[in-house]
Amino acid sequence: MIAVLIGLQAVAGPPLPRELRPPVARAATPCPVTPPGGEIVVCGRPSDQRLARLPTPPVSSPDAPMTFRLPGGGTGKVHAVQSTLPGATGSGAVVTLRIPFGPGRRAADPAR
Repeated sequence: MIAVLIGLQAVAGPPLPRELRPPVARAATPCPVTPPGGEIVVCGRPSDQRLARLPTPPVSSPDAPMTFRLPGGGTGKVHAVQSTLPGATGSGAVVTLRIPFGPGRRAADPAR
């Protein structure tokens, strides 16, 4: 009795995903040719998919920060941070701005 129960449990399992199942052979029947003025015949497609898959869009690396330029020669950077405190984890976005102060680098002034 126990051997039968163990045998039944060994057979049971989750179904296979569609990608791993063997393909089902479909009969390829061509559409019949109808004379003009006859009935309209609708033929099916050989696959279940009506449309082809779209190409995957290019994805940038999530680790690379987004940079931008500011008017006046400054730059900015946006990136994500995560901090851990006792009992909680926090995540957020950080904006870093680099703005030049003062006269900065100038070309050689011939008046001086």
